[in-house]
Amino acid sequence: MRLVYLRTDFPSGRSHILMKNSDVSNPELNHFILVLANKGTLWVDVFWPYDADSERYTRRISEQQFWQLFREWRLNGLTLGDNEKVATVLAKRQLNLKKQQIDAL
Repeated sequence: MRLVYLRTDFPSGRSHILMKNSDVSNPELNHFILVLANKGTLWVDVFWPYDADSERYTRRISEQQFWQLFREWRLNGLTLGDNEKVATVLAKRQLNLKKQQIDAL
């Protein structure tokens, strides 16, 4: 398992930090070991469909930066997120994009 540390800063002000397993061979599926949102939601060990939208706002950070942000956000309190709900929303978005691409042809 080769971990990459990432931070996503969306235009809405929402941010995520996450550990991504870069050894996953399926380009349409990401394996995030831990996803922490600055709004106080924590997801652990989740598989999400590739999301081109969020990739535009994502950048690599160092492991040290990751844990520093993790500590800061943890002090503000965390709640466990609903992995199934997030995966369903992202999967629907991907299916809609593919359908739009097919319809455009």
